[in-house]
Amino acid sequence: MTKKRSVALTLLMMLMVHGCAKNETPSEIFEKVKLTYQLMNTYQAQGTVTSTMESGGINTDADISFSIVLKKPNLYLISWTNEDMTIRSGAVWNDGDQRCIYMQQMNAYSKIDNDEVALGYATGLSGGAAFTIPSFFLSVFKEQPAPFSRLKDPRIEKTEKIGQEDCYVISGPSSISKKETFWISKKSYLIRKYNRSLEPPEGGIAIPEMTDEQIEQAIKSMGQEVTEEGKQRVRAMMEGSKEALKMTHMKGSSTELYSEISSPGLDKKDFQFVLPEGVELKESLFGGILGGNKP
Repeated sequence: MTKKRSVALTLLMMLMVHGCAKNETPSEIFEKVKLTYQLMNTYQAQGTVTSTMESGGINTDADISFSIVLKKPNLYLISWTNEDMTIRSGAVWNDGDQRCIYMQQMNAYSKIDNDEVALGYATGLSGGAAFTIPSFFLSVFKEQPAPFSRLKDPRIEKTEKIGQEDCYVISGPSSISKKETFWISKKSYLIRKYNRSLEPPEGGIAIPEMTDEQIEQAIKSMGQEVTEEGKQRVRAMMEGSKEALKMTHMKGSSTELYSEISSPGLDKKDFQFVLPEGVELKESLFGGILGGNKP
């Protein structure tokens, strides 16, 4: 037997053994998920976020539809519509020339200096759609661990169909939630569904401290001049958030569902968001938070 045939036979046997493997562990599945997204150059999908929340005796429901278009290393267009809030829509994008965020309720958009800040703002507005998949895909998140890395003792609960695909259902408590669950396609190893309990984990949520550099970047991204007063306001808001989380007894969940997933050829024009007529360009959509003089 020649050396080439021996190597080929060895590879074939490895593939056969891999194909016959019946029980994959959560960590093995998650590694395949990461590799799958690493090998993709583009990503496109439609989806919905459905959430229910109970806090202080008040129940709130939200249904958000969204669209995601991504291309490595840092092009993105993510748009959303919240049907339960008088059709409030928005978008965040980086088309290679500029990064912007648009908010329908303000009839305005602004330019953002930093991808991480732009996507951070959009994450809350989009119900999480601006983070879950982009965090695997875009270079801005390359230093951050994948979302499922925060799961503690993840387990495969069952297999369940999403559309026509059989999916692993893997869940566990995490550093931010009582329980997080991922539905991962057994065929493609793409995330088809994600659910997060809004109840905090045992011991509460640990909010990381912001460095001076991060605070200054956040202030600049809001179109504000960096001052000691502004930095103190940000620190005070962070402390207030920590205290509020300790006092809030929140229940509910948020579910992201992904469909029409593809990896098409994309060029620059696919990341240009068409603004509605009459939308105003503002220096900042968030500057008033710090009590600054700019709009």
